[in-house]
Amino acid sequence: MMGEHFLLETPLWEIFARGTLVYIALAVVLRLVPQRQTGNLAPNDVIALVIIGTLAADAIVGDAKSLLDLFLMILVIVFWDYVSNLAEFYFPRFRRVAQHSPTLLIYKGVIVEKNLRKEKITEQELAAHLRLEGITDITQVQQAVLEADGQISFIRRR
Repeated sequence: MMGEHFLLETPLWEIFARGTLVYIALAVVLRLVPQRQTGNLAPNDVIALVIIGTLAADAIVGDAKSLLDLFLMILVIVFWDYVSNLAEFYFPRFRRVAQHSPTLLIYKGVIVEKNLRKEKITEQELAAHLRLEGITDITQVQQAVLEADGQISFIRRR
């Protein structure tokens, strides 16, 4: 029957617990990944997009238990994404734990090798970013910083 797809089959507490546990587990895993791997998205946004996309795909393909269960699971993920964003905004300590901090890659024309290794960036990749900015000589760079969003910003020497 068509109506059975709209009935709740999983207890609300289980939906909330599953969504919460998966969200937290993925947040921890993504925090351990070098920041350039996540691109321009904040880790919590990546989690939300991946999980919602997966749940939505299950609903479309028909692997879901019920549409109401999937909808509630999506709401739990959106809820935690929103709470995480609020916590990052209002609590600097949480922000330092949840987000990557900027990483200095070049300082006064010299590559900071240990930071390149830490972020898994090769000198060839760094050189490609320099060329994209029109910088042909590393000594022209005062600072290059891998930002929290995964982008590299450059400050030229004067």
